[in-house]
Amino acid sequence: MTQILVDGVTYVSFINGVLRIECGSVNREGKLSPSGTLLIPGAQAGPVLKSIADAAKELGKRQRERAGKAAQAPVPPVEH
Repeated sequence: MTQILVDGVTYVSFINGVLRIECGSVNREGKLSPSGTLLIPGAQAGPVLKSIADAAKELGKRQRERAGKAAQAPVPPVEH
């Protein structure tokens, strides 16, 4: 399986029934360089993008819950 790092989206097009999302990753100069293209059949674009958005929301919710629990936990004293 090929993995690509996506720091940003550089271009999106819909050609011949395929949604093409060109992805970029930050290079040494701090600029986006092409890292790969995500190809999604048009009929699947809605469900795939919804799945990604839902997963991102769930991850964000879990992170907030963890951060809340960490903030509520008592901090042990520091001995000098």
